[in-house]
Amino acid sequence: MIIRTVLLLLPLFLTTGPVSAMQLEADPRIIISFMDKSLPPELDILRVTADVSENNRLIFQVQTKGERASGEDSDYVMLHIQHEKAYALIIPLNRGADETVRVYEAALQPENQLIAITFKESRINREHAGFSVRRIDRGTEFTMPLGWINFGEDFGFDAYTIDASIQEDTLQINEIYDQARRGRAQVKQVSAITLLNNICSPKK
Repeated sequence: MIIRTVLLLLPLFLTTGPVSAMQLEADPRIIISFMDKSLPPELDILRVTADVSENNRLIFQVQTKGERASGEDSDYVMLHIQHEKAYALIIPLNRGADETVRVYEAALQPENQLIAITFKESRINREHAGFSVRRIDRGTEFTMPLGWINFGEDFGFDAYTIDASIQEDTLQINEIYDQARRGRAQVKQVSAITLLNNICSPKK
């Protein structure tokens, strides 16, 4: 029902102004990341894809060049969402480690580097059912409910491999190993309804 409503409203939104920001990516559903031979395969992000499931879940898959069973416990895969606030959804990089998604948030500060931002544990995954994470082949799949999205606001996403410290309810990013959009100009957020329509449209 949510997807149908969004698609019906889309023509109205498209006639209200230009959507030139969407031109920043050839396909807003996917980020193709630069391969970095200086990084171990498990830290090197290859791509991030966005999709919508039949049960109204927004799905992001973060693919890496490889994976590992063990290593530094402070290494994580992070999905970074910018939507009214800055959200950090993380899971340990090591296979076999805890597979419960942890969600943190901070005030939206696009001009600040992530290592300068202190994230606090978020309640959003307790207020909205449907936040989850699972391992996939050489990657991670983050799932979240469409119901928490404010379609009147902008939305942006990126993915990272990071070294981070967690103290009680605080997440502090110490080092960024790789960023899906690394080396590009900062991507502007686009309206959530425009992004969702592109995700739901037929694949190219």
